[in-house]
Amino acid sequence: MRSLRHKLVLFILPLAVIPLAAICYFAYHQAKEQITQDRTVLYLEQVAQGIADNIRLSILEKKEETVSMTLYRELGDYLTRRVDPPTLLLNQLVVVHEVYDLLVLFDVEGRVLSTSSFDRNAVGLRLDPERLAHLRGQSLLSYTEDGSWLEEVRQGRFGYLDWHASPLIRQLYSYQDDDIARQRSIGFAAPFMSEGAVLGGILAYMNWEYVQAILDNIEEDLEQRSLTSGYAFLFGKDINTVIGHKYRRNRPGSGGGRVPLVDNYGSRLAEDHGLEDLQDAIAGGATHFYYEYPPGTSKISGLAVVNHDFFRWICGVGINDEDIFAPVQDLKQVLMGAVSLTALLVGLLTYSIARGITIPVKRLTRGARVLAGGELDQRVQVASRDEIGELAVTFNEMAQSLQDRSQALIELNRSLEEKVKKRTSELERSGREVRKAYQELKDTQVQLVQSEKMASLGQLVAGIAHEIKNPLNFIYGNTDFLRQYVQKLEEVIRFYDSRSGLKPEDRETLDSLRRRINYDFVIEDLDRLMDNFEEGAERIHAIIGDLRTFSRMDVDKTQRVPIREPLDLALNLLHNEYRDRIRIQKNYGDMPPVQCHPGRMSQVFMNVLSNACQAIPNRGEIRIRTSTDDGEAVIEIEDDGSGIKKEHLGKVFEPFFTTKAVGQGTGLGLSISYGIVQQHQGSIEVESEVGRGTRFCVRLPLKS
Repeated sequence: MRSLRHKLVLFILPLAVIPLAAICYFAYHQAKEQITQDRTVLYLEQVAQGIADNIRLSILEKKEETVSMTLYRELGDYLTRRVDPPTLLLNQLVVVHEVYDLLVLFDVEGRVLSTSSFDRNAVGLRLDPERLAHLRGQSLLSYTEDGSWLEEVRQGRFGYLDWHASPLIRQLYSYQDDDIARQRSIGFAAPFMSEGAVLGGILAYMNWEYVQAILDNIEEDLEQRSLTSGYAFLFGKDINTVIGHKYRRNRPGSGGGRVPLVDNYGSRLAEDHGLEDLQDAIAGGATHFYYEYPPGTSKISGLAVVNHDFFRWICGVGINDEDIFAPVQDLKQVLMGAVSLTALLVGLLTYSIARGITIPVKRLTRGARVLAGGELDQRVQVASRDEIGELAVTFNEMAQSLQDRSQALIELNRSLEEKVKKRTSELERSGREVRKAYQELKDTQVQLVQSEKMASLGQLVAGIAHEIKNPLNFIYGNTDFLRQYVQKLEEVIRFYDSRSGLKPEDRETLDSLRRRINYDFVIEDLDRLMDNFEEGAERIHAIIGDLRTFSRMDVDKTQRVPIREPLDLALNLLHNEYRDRIRIQKNYGDMPPVQCHPGRMSQVFMNVLSNACQAIPNRGEIRIRTSTDDGEAVIEIEDDGSGIKKEHLGKVFEPFFTTKAVGQGTGLGLSISYGIVQQHQGSIEVESEVGRGTRFCVRLPLKS
């Protein structure tokens, strides 16, 4: 794609087509979103709610009709005096209302007294008289699943029979080859009252096709809107049983025949159709739901509850995605065609314009190539007065200017190179000086912190040691005199005890006193007590000596000392840190004395050993090894504590870096130790593994 013509086409074509395609894409998805989330969902929810309201109003209407039947005097007289059966009136009510398969008068025990005899489906056609005669006197409870409706009537209240296949209707009507919706019923039972007492009641069996017709009408409305996959359905109040559906056995077809479809009547949402998610959504109060049924077919259903005290059925209206998005797919095809046509027109127009530009540009390209080769006397032909012609004129002026300045640049470059070299050298020297000054400043800062800290600590320790040493001298100096006095008292008591001049009663009293004060043990234990006093005083004296040595570390002079002395001094000062929980394993090798500052080296070892003690949370071990290697003293301090993370190993000797909690460390201990070891021309290294421990290795020259 070296041709400008092709590049212009490839550049302008996306500039024109991409925004158009983006607009089309945005319009497509906006239309899809609006149809899905706004219009369709809202429409389905409204339709479902409309069906629920329609069914509720129909049920209330049938309830009022049933209640109004109890106002007929002829029916009340029959229940009171058992006059001629009101069959004619019951038949007229069946014909007028058109939805009742059977009207039954019954007594308070639920026994059938009288029924209608007209077939609801054909005026003048009667039901089987023998079956009707056989029915009289039988209990209605034998034809219903439960007797709660009769209990309501006995209490003077209205009773209901939920959706069911009534054995009573099945005996009287031949619905087996009809739409299965006709084979289901619901019942309305109203009591007859006289002076506060219930005489009996009337039970109206309403055929279910009346409710199913409401659902089928919605299907026809959806088909008129080109939503051929849409239909309404109804679930029982258990949110599991299908009681109204498009797909049912012997449903009337468009030509008047029966369509033997798969029967969903009485099927179960969870067990038969695997729609537990839809069941959970209804139970959660959802007004719409997205799901797949059958698998691979996406649906959206609006949902609504029939707001009735007894018949709390769930009404739904479902539509397949393919119907919902059919207009969007048509829009998609139109938009794709528009984008394709636009791309073709833009490509042809761009190619034509680019062809008129590329020829003059090629001339300029050839001239520029020659000019780039060093021939500054190259000029191009000016063939037009448009922007391309102006570009050619400018090119010629540029070539002349380049030719004039070329020589001047050559001279300028010679002097500029010398200046750049000189300035670069100065900058490098200044940079080295700045880095050196910065490093010296950091070292000075650390030394100042160390000096101030050690001076204050030295004064404090020296003062404490002096104050302790004075009373200690009393104890330490008088212990020997106390031992001598006790020995002399023992000689007097032994001499006195060996004499026999005491009276027997005094001797007995003395023996009793000796036993009471445990005389033999006291005499025996006095020597041990004197030894303990002397040993404790010597230990305090040694600790004070170590403290005084430590307090003079900022002014001590270099001297040749065994390296074990500063190590033992540090261990003595840290005795409380590791006592009774950390075992110190010392392996001092045979090595000559080291020229060093003993106090400062004690500080180094005390910092390292203090960190080792703090790294061991409970019980553990610290191993100290000394040896020589190639003219150097090697001191290794290793613990089995928690260890240091790998990313922190490179920072442990930096000032103010610490991994301890706030208030538990300043981050200067190892930094100061590093500086002290460097002052001794030595080195300090660290190795660590989290969970296994840390090892510090200090190397000092045997001769400073």
